[in-house]
Amino acid sequence: MTSYIEHVTRVLTEDREHPGLGAVAVLTFAPPEGQERRPATLGPRSIQAVTGAISTALDRAEAGDIAAIALTGTGKVFLAGADLSMFADPTAVNHVEEMTRVAHDLQIRVRTSPVPVLAHLNGAALGGGLEVALMADVRTAAPGVRGIGLPETGLGILPGWGGTTLLQSVVDPETAVRMILEDPARDRQLSAEQALEIGLVDAPAADLAEALNQFAALIAAHADVEDTDGDVVDPAVAGAWAGRTHPLPDAAGPEADALRDALDAAHGPAESRREWAQRLAAAGAPAVARAVELLGQLPGSTLEDALAREGAALGELVRTDAAAASLYAAEMLRRGKPGRTPVDGAREIRKVGVAGAGLMASQIAAQLALGLQVPVVMRDLDEEIAAKGLTAARDVIERAAQRGRIDEDTARRVAENLSATTDLQDLTGCDLVIEAVPEVLAIKKSVFAELESVLDEQALLVTNTSSLSVAAMAEDLEHPERVVGLHFFNPVEKMPLVEVIHTEATNESTLATGLEVVRRLRKFAVQCADAPGFVVNRLLFRVLGEVLAAVDAGADPSEVDASLDSIGLPMRPFALLDLVGLAVADHVGQVLVAELGDRFHASPGLAAMVERKARFTEKAKTTVHPPVSPTVAEVFTAANPERPATAPSIWEALADRVREGLAEEIALMLDAGVVEQPEQVDLALILGAGFPRHRGGITPHLDASGAAERGAGRTFHEERFTRRS
Repeated sequence: MTSYIEHVTRVLTEDREHPGLGAVAVLTFAPPEGQERRPATLGPRSIQAVTGAISTALDRAEAGDIAAIALTGTGKVFLAGADLSMFADPTAVNHVEEMTRVAHDLQIRVRTSPVPVLAHLNGAALGGGLEVALMADVRTAAPGVRGIGLPETGLGILPGWGGTTLLQSVVDPETAVRMILEDPARDRQLSAEQALEIGLVDAPAADLAEALNQFAALIAAHADVEDTDGDVVDPAVAGAWAGRTHPLPDAAGPEADALRDALDAAHGPAESRREWAQRLAAAGAPAVARAVELLGQLPGSTLEDALAREGAALGELVRTDAAAASLYAAEMLRRGKPGRTPVDGAREIRKVGVAGAGLMASQIAAQLALGLQVPVVMRDLDEEIAAKGLTAARDVIERAAQRGRIDEDTARRVAENLSATTDLQDLTGCDLVIEAVPEVLAIKKSVFAELESVLDEQALLVTNTSSLSVAAMAEDLEHPERVVGLHFFNPVEKMPLVEVIHTEATNESTLATGLEVVRRLRKFAVQCADAPGFVVNRLLFRVLGEVLAAVDAGADPSEVDASLDSIGLPMRPFALLDLVGLAVADHVGQVLVAELGDRFHASPGLAAMVERKARFTEKAKTTVHPPVSPTVAEVFTAANPERPATAPSIWEALADRVREGLAEEIALMLDAGVVEQPEQVDLALILGAGFPRHRGGITPHLDASGAAERGAGRTFHEERFTRRS
């Protein structure tokens, strides 16, 4: 029995007479009537509606009733691809083969059409939506359109409705390979202007009328080419429109060589695209490697055989743990992204203060100025630090303008809204002040007490603490109900997550205002209760504690560092420790041990590394992961004189121990109400710690691997992910 309710895409049809084209069948993709704010997507019934409407138009073309076909969409969407909510239902994968079959049948049939086909991208064209556009002979796009691309390999699958096979016939092989393999991993989509530059779009057009004019001009140009070069037409398709060429490269020739070169090109300084694909596959994400394989088989293939291989690969991938977890993560990220409407009950914010002017404080100040568009005052005891902080914050604004996020006038206005001071009285009138001072409870309490003396009693006091108790900071205040935590992650400019921490005293208005600030900063909010380490640091240090404990016990540091590769983390543990900062990591570890007990580990070796001011890794440009410094073994050996002489074997055992430890900790957090749902944990770990989307964050992987049952005695998603393993 299915729980999936499809919002079926409509196809509105009309005929238009065009002086240069004749009768044009216009097919407009639209969301269900009365649901105009929804994007038009492709579920099982929707793809039948879309392919059926195009097939009917092709019948009319073959009968001589029309001279051209035009496809377009409504609002800001051409066609948004597969309906991701479909994949929340485990039975949805049973629809994929049939959906793929009808898409491929249509891809083949369109190539026999006696009339040309236009796709006018009025809005976003993602995944299956772009694959529908790839059926067309000509593509136009409205200026300013965004969201053009093939994100499938980032979803654990691949472009399986013609994209893997056909994209290289429209853009050059290097661009096609990048779009299919690498852009999804970077969350990169194209604008209309970028699509025009690479040849994915043939011409800009503000609306369908202009698109039809451009279409007519391009068709006329094709006719001129046909008059002078008789082999433009695909000789394998008799009766097809003469401007259409065979979409696949010959087995030997420059196109085949260019495709192979693109697949063998560097992904980064230390590995090729093929090597990267294999590394992903070893970490549980096979989609990129499968796409590499399919692309390599295109030269010399027939369209029918290439599409058959594409369909078989999609059918296999969609049933993998990686696809299930990736699609879960994508839907979770879609639901969790900042909303368009203000948070109910939030107070008006007209002026903001930042206590502190160091690196973190200046980054936060810049984001507040950009997002809230109100005056932001940074205050520090040191005049020189305050001045440097102001310069650093304004540099963030300037970079935002350089990247096109804001225009020059807005940048100038936002920069003018920023100021710095050493005078506490300059914070008077702030509706919210966030502290970003050293991570010492006594210092933070002192700052809050000082702020309470100059602020209105309704003004919010906000902490950016990463591990300390928010309630402890507020316990001596007259108004603890106005205290909330907004834990930003470094670098603030790039990291999309903010943990919003409430205490038992925090009132609803304060919490709502904190959530509204995060929304206006266009960041993702994960709401959690006041608990040691909150979500990200608590779980991250459960992982790092296991790693450090193994080295303290005598395990080989290089072996330990590589032992979690199967989980698929973006960097190895020692590189992460260097990034976090060893003193910070040691401090947080000590706090968590004191607060939560011996499930966590205070590492003597780490403390010794801090004292020695050493690093865990060495810089290297020729390896994917930086090598472990020999200093680590030396320091940890000296710091643990009583450890056994024989080093323990940790390879698979450590990864299993980490998974089971995470399962235990997440269950404890859910039971204690730190967060309400496992989805909040996954969202936080993906956005705050880079946990892989092909693991769904973490909880789907813990279910699928059996670690949830072993570590927590239960699963986090009932049988949704366990039935795949």
